Amino acid sequence: MKSTILKSGLLALALAATVTSCSKKEGYTINGNIAGLDKGTVYLEYADEKGDKKIIDSAEVKDGVFTFNGKVAEPLFHTIKIKGQEYGAYFLLDNEEIKLDAKKDSVFNGKITGATQNAFYKSYYENEFKKIQGVAGPVYKLSDSLTKGGKVELTADQKAMMDKKWKDLGAFADDLTDKFIRKNKDNLGGALVIEDRIVSYGTPEKVKEYYAILSPEIQKTFYGKRLKATIDLNDKTAIGAPALEFSQTDVNGKTVKLSDYKGKYVLVDFWASWCGPCRKENPNVVVAYKTYHDKGFEVLGVSLDDKKNLWEKAIEKDGLTWTHVSDLKGWKNEAAVLYGVKMVPTNYLIGPDGKIVAKNLREAELQSKLKEIFSKS
Repeated sequence: MKSTILKSGLLALALAATVTSCSKKEGYTINGNIAGLDKGTVYLEYADEKGDKKIIDSAEVKDGVFTFNGKVAEPLFHTIKIKGQEYGAYFLLDNEEIKLDAKKDSVFNGKITGATQNAFYKSYYENEFKKIQGVAGPVYKLSDSLTKGGKVELTADQKAMMDKKWKDLGAFADDLTDKFIRKNKDNLGGALVIEDRIVSYGTPEKVKEYYAILSPEIQKTFYGKRLKATIDLNDKTAIGAPALEFSQTDVNGKTVKLSDYKGKYVLVDFWASWCGPCRKENPNVVVAYKTYHDKGFEVLGVSLDDKKNLWEKAIEKDGLTWTHVSDLKGWKNEAAVLYGVKMVPTNYLIGPDGKIVAKNLREAELQSKLKEIFSKS
């Protein structure tokens, strides 16, 4: 009897495996419906790891309806956009039956159904992130009200109160994100939220911790490998590691190398004219430069601008009298890519021996670190 039950169970498993393998599509089918677009052309676009966009396919729209057919090796982000429009519906494309329902003037807000991995990922923003925003909104509003939009300094009691609110908000957000990643360790949603939230706003240690939670299958995916590459880069740019050499041209076209600063403390400051937080931090860097420059402190500004005139105007307006370099490639700035810069401002303090001393020193932390260094000299 036991043998019969065991055999029946094995047969059931074999049949289930057969059904599963047969149900896995060999390719994808995307059926789209765009209200308000009687005819036209839509593109299926893919951006590679360098951010270069490539048109994978095109389809004619008839009475608002179109279809794409194809095959991908693994789930990857693609965009469906109308010819002539800059933005479109961005989603994880896998070999499934997928449907897009959208309106002509807002394809980027279109509803994607049938894309399994995409649904896992988007669920974070539809649930956890919305909860975080709901708590964060009143905190930001209170801060803005108390400081009159940054024009008034907080009293000691107000600062203590706001510090507590910011800390509680951070803990709330971290807890929800942590639970999501752990729950979704077996799908791309977990890996992508690590990339979105932990790589950009967490610490290198946290990135390693969460990467280790992911299943081996997810670690082997394109996005899993990208996370591993980020971890490897974090190790190369960790405190105590030799600073990675780079060279770019200054505003006058002269080539400047990082190694030109060997023997001095230099703050490599990644910023941009269009970056509000960068411009807000600039006066603090000006104070640091004026205070410690004569003692051997240098600043090397690396701009993520792509328009030279705006870059130069910001340098002049903010009174940034140190050396500035850029290849004017925006986020593809080669030095920024080399250092894995995901947000600006980002900075690295490099010692006279060419090794990284500290990272992301801002406001009082920058002044405190420089005081500590130069009070010994």
